[in-house]
Amino acid sequence: MGRAPRAAAPRWVLVLLFLVLLGAFGAGIWGTLLRPPAYEVRGTIVARPAPDLILLRHEAVTALGMSAMELMAVDADPALLDAVGPRPGDRVKLAVRPQGERIVLLRIEREE
Repeated sequence: MGRAPRAAAPRWVLVLLFLVLLGAFGAGIWGTLLRPPAYEVRGTIVARPAPDLILLRHEAVTALGMSAMELMAVDADPALLDAVGPRPGDRVKLAVRPQGERIVLLRIEREE
């Protein structure tokens, strides 16, 4: 009497699957280590001196080492700013991320 065929995958397929999953997991962790986190900032628009720049008087942002009411220059994609149309005096909530010496805008919404 012969042996019944095995339904299990060959061992090399399981090893390959494990290595692919391990690589994907490692790549995901590596991306979060290289990219700094985003920080939430609340404040008041002071000016928009250029299409891609806003000046903000903000509440304390301890994670960035900034006390309240410092003037923060935030670089932004002009389309992102144009969608909200921030004007001096508007209260806003921002998501920002430091990039070298710059602070870059990720999201902006007007507060009521």
